[in-house]
Amino acid sequence: MLSYIIYYIITLLLVPIFDVVLKNIKNILNGRKTLSLFQTYYDLIKLFKKSNFKSEFTSFISFIAPLVILTVSLIFLFLIPIVNSSITINIIVIFHILWLSSIFLMLYGLDNATYFGGLWAAREWFVLAIVEPVTLLLILSFVVISTWATDMASIHNFLTSNSSYLLSLFIGILAITLFAILLAENKRFPFDNPSTHLELTMIHEAMLLETTWPQLAIMEIASKITLIWFVNLIIFLIWTNSYGLTQDIYLFLLYILKVIIILGILWFFEVFITKMRIFKYQNVFWFLLVLQIITIAFYLLNK
Repeated sequence: MLSYIIYYIITLLLVPIFDVVLKNIKNILNGRKTLSLFQTYYDLIKLFKKSNFKSEFTSFISFIAPLVILTVSLIFLFLIPIVNSSITINIIVIFHILWLSSIFLMLYGLDNATYFGGLWAAREWFVLAIVEPVTLLLILSFVVISTWATDMASIHNFLTSNSSYLLSLFIGILAITLFAILLAENKRFPFDNPSTHLELTMIHEAMLLETTWPQLAIMEIASKITLIWFVNLIIFLIWTNSYGLTQDIYLFLLYILKVIIILGILWFFEVFITKMRIFKYQNVFWFLLVLQIITIAFYLLNK
């Protein structure tokens, strides 16, 4: 357990660096100057140094929401094993706790009593409403293929120890679905532009317009950790191959390599794919929903 905690702390320290790696990949291909690997650290320290203030129109929600969101992100990152670990959790529970973070983010946007905060909190709820059914079906899919196990460790062990053409096809479809959920939950392209300054097109950032500097730093840390948590989930449930490595240090280095590769795929979406109109979101997730239903039925009939 002690070694796992050490790897967990190292991963937390690497989260801001992963964020810079993603930005530098885009900067290189766009012909821009690359950033220092510690640029995110500099930005966060600068935000924490600035003064904090509170509007007379806000309630205690504005104070506790950033802390709740950060706490949920930290717990999530700890519960998805980075290397060999005895830690385990129910897959149904972990996704429901994730929605707690989204709810507090929307409450934060509403609590500031501004036009943009309220409007884009409603948009956040709209995105959550169309993503949630697909997420629930994704959970059911993992439970079905792992012989009705809801424990994350049991699902991982089943996927690691079993291989077949049908199972590989099924996991490939689940990988596409999970990656789409990653993009939607983290408000990345094509569902949102995390670097936009246009109030009419942003979703996540619009709820943070009234955020004070230290709270903004907490929100930024939480969003970066949540992104890496989703990447960890893809590695743990989809990309389970350890390539014969058994020692923790080599597994950890392999984990870092996998994270960079998945961030590279994420970079592809942010460079070559344009932002989607919000009324088209439901088309994507309706397609994924129907695709999963067909796949589950096909898997059960041919098992």
